[in-house]
Amino acid sequence: MSPATVRHAWLRSVALVAVVALGGCATPAGQQAMVAQGAPVAAARQHAFSVSVTVQGGSETGALDSSNIANADLKSALETSIRESRLFKEVVQGKGGQYDLAVSVVQLSKPMFGATFTVDLEAAWSLTRASDRAVLLRKVIKTSGTATMGEAFVGVTRLRLAVEAAARSNIQQGLADIAELDLRP
Repeated sequence: MSPATVRHAWLRSVALVAVVALGGCATPAGQQAMVAQGAPVAAARQHAFSVSVTVQGGSETGALDSSNIANADLKSALETSIRESRLFKEVVQGKGGQYDLAVSVVQLSKPMFGATFTVDLEAAWSLTRASDRAVLLRKVIKTSGTATMGEAFVGVTRLRLAVEAAARSNIQQGLADIAELDLRP
């Protein structure tokens, strides 16, 4: 091999290692990182009823995909947020709650590249009283989450942080809206 061919092969190897090291593999939004924090939910009204939670519209993060929100992770984050805020007396599994909360991810818009990533999340929220199927809340909530290079240098990590922030904000807004309701048995 000529020195130019060896140098060219070496440069390609270095470039490939740099792309892998800086790009990394996508990771899904984390359950705990999506849990709503803060005063608006914690200080709001607490309902003395049980609730069951269902989530749809999310998607798993594939090996060659960018960060997504899995249904199971969003459901877990919602349930934890409800428990920690004490918005409802109890979160029950299945269809045993006095109220049914259904959240559907409608759209998750993510940037392809940039120093600052802003992710937009649109989710449809519906709260129904189980006894008579009365719909007490039906609302589309649109939120954004942003992550900068100061928070994470690696792009896939920055994207995950922005997705988690958008989901956390969406959960916080949805629970704050439910807290404003005057629920009855």
